[in-house]
Amino acid sequence: MAQAILAGDAQKSLLNWLGKNAAEWLKVLLETKHLYQKVDFDPGKAAKALLSQVVPNHQRVFSEWLVNELPGKRFTLEPQFSILAKLANQSDAAVPLILPHVSIFCKACERREAFAPIWHSDLIGEIRTAISSGTSKPIALLKAFQMFSLAYQCQRCLGPPEAFLVRREGWTLSLHGRSPMERVEIPIYLPKIESKFYRDAVIAFNSGKTLAALVYLRTFIEQFGRRITGKTGKATGDEIFDAYYKTLEPKYAGHMPSLRDWYDKLSEAVHSASEDAALFESAKIEIERHFDFRRIYKMNEPGSLDSS
Repeated sequence: MAQAILAGDAQKSLLNWLGKNAAEWLKVLLETKHLYQKVDFDPGKAAKALLSQVVPNHQRVFSEWLVNELPGKRFTLEPQFSILAKLANQSDAAVPLILPHVSIFCKACERREAFAPIWHSDLIGEIRTAISSGTSKPIALLKAFQMFSLAYQCQRCLGPPEAFLVRREGWTLSLHGRSPMERVEIPIYLPKIESKFYRDAVIAFNSGKTLAALVYLRTFIEQFGRRITGKTGKATGDEIFDAYYKTLEPKYAGHMPSLRDWYDKLSEAVHSASEDAALFESAKIEIERHFDFRRIYKMNEPGSLDSS
């Protein structure tokens, strides 16, 4: 059985947990999430577990602290680079949050690499400092609202930094910006010439723009079909993919997901303005499989030095 603890010790323990947990979820956000996606780190369960360990005559004090003070605790990013950030966080309300190293895609290295934090700014913290010093007019700001600007650098090539804008509201962190734009890693067997449309489809989908994602994905396979068949101008999807399937050996074509079928399904969704996320995910998988079969069957692209 755990030894009973005082309210003050429980507070310190929970704040320590909160800082470490927020850092772990920040790493998840930067490594795996996309624009306008979020992660949550609600300390409710940890607080409940600690409350059961607090000595009985301190439980009321700890409970009141959980309700009245904990929700207003702000995070101070570490290591500190900005003097204004230091001043903004010289407060009992600040909880140290150590910026994690992250593994993200490096455009220069063309693969995932380790990135280290090289600078940051607590934008709302600096506004608070300006208000308290009288250099800015008062603005109503919620205690649990923060905006962080984070700069990271690839540790392999030491190239230009990547920047992120992270919004904190309560116990939620969300990604609201990044520079440069996220680069999507795509299967190596997709056709390089049309790959920009595939990347834009995935970026649009990850950003919550499903209809745009469907348009880009349809454009990806249509432009590939046009290049392979030489069809131009007002050629319809049926004409393009009728001609495309004549380029495939029948013994292979029957095993491959049909680009014609997926073009029709995507077209139907686009024409009806249906933001069908399930359709996008299914189409993406099957279209990738089609091109993987082209790789397996060693189907070279006519008129191109690339082979699928």
